[in-house]
Amino acid sequence: MTTESLKTIQNAIAKEGLDWQAAATSVSQLSAEQQQEMLGLRIDKAELEATEKAIKAATALRALQAEAGFPLAIDWRNNGGNWVTSIKDQGGCGSCVAHGTLATIEARANIVCQNPNLDLDLSESHLFYCGCGNCCGNGWNFAPALDFCKNTGVAREADFPYVDSNQPCKPGVAPIFKIDGWTQVLALADRKNLLAARGPMVAGMAVYQDFFSYAGGVYKHVSGSLAGYHAISVVGYNETGKYWICKNSWGTGWGELGPDGSRGWFRIAYGDSGLDTQFAFYDVQLNQCPVPVEDPCLKHRIYLTSVLRAAQTNRTLRACLLFHVCRVGRAPLCSRAVMAVVSRVQAALKVCPQFRLAFCRALQSI
Repeated sequence: MTTESLKTIQNAIAKEGLDWQAAATSVSQLSAEQQQEMLGLRIDKAELEATEKAIKAATALRALQAEAGFPLAIDWRNNGGNWVTSIKDQGGCGSCVAHGTLATIEARANIVCQNPNLDLDLSESHLFYCGCGNCCGNGWNFAPALDFCKNTGVAREADFPYVDSNQPCKPGVAPIFKIDGWTQVLALADRKNLLAARGPMVAGMAVYQDFFSYAGGVYKHVSGSLAGYHAISVVGYNETGKYWICKNSWGTGWGELGPDGSRGWFRIAYGDSGLDTQFAFYDVQLNQCPVPVEDPCLKHRIYLTSVLRAAQTNRTLRACLLFHVCRVGRAPLCSRAVMAVVSRVQAALKVCPQFRLAFCRALQSI
């Protein structure tokens, strides 16, 4: 970006009296063609107009209903812990839909598992190159990406590391879990309620030329033409300041500093860039802490461990397990509740017989 164009943006910000900063960033200094490559949300005018009408209708209907009082502010980077994973860099590939979707799923997994240090790192390459194909130059949309996460599941980053150029779908890469579902959220009150109650959501926005120079504050478009459309993850909002808090995928050489000390985040004013007027938010459902689907015995191992822990202080449970599962000792008197545990243990060991010997040895050593 030239000094003159940056100064034009800064002068426009000052003229409007806005509270955001423009500076030379790792993205603003790219060519227009390179910037275009980073905007991979593909959406047509008809879909934008239909979504805008649906948002207005849903918001108007919601206004007629009794609304639950959502909090005045929520920020999942600092909400009794940091539940959001670190900034990634999509590079010169229009894979923003995959990045925004997995950023949201990673955060939701942390929240559902009640573990901000879960450090789940999912593979954008698996989602993008297996779900969409050679799409770096074409981009993608939300529904097929979310459907892939639901129907196929997503692999670990380590199993299919991200590169910012078209790749063949890597064979033999196993998904570690699937989401349970997803929902399009239109009414603004519903977006805030869900953000506060469940966590980050996927969203889209229009990107104008001045956004490439964003370096902090509450962004409002002031200068430059429409460059394209982009997918991001919304991680919070603030009613007092009237802005959304978002996670981007343009690396740490762009954007605002976050609580973790790295750049790559941004705040954007309500009603700006179509974020809450032309684009829906997407709520991702995870009904339980994700268990890797390629390891069907993991959940059984977790359960058997919890049973052994309970057997340490419950003699009856220990005796009933020893007799019915391990064929050790005399027949004890077992209550219905205890036999329910025994039955579940037997079912787990039937599926995963490799645990039987270790389970019985541990039981006998208690």
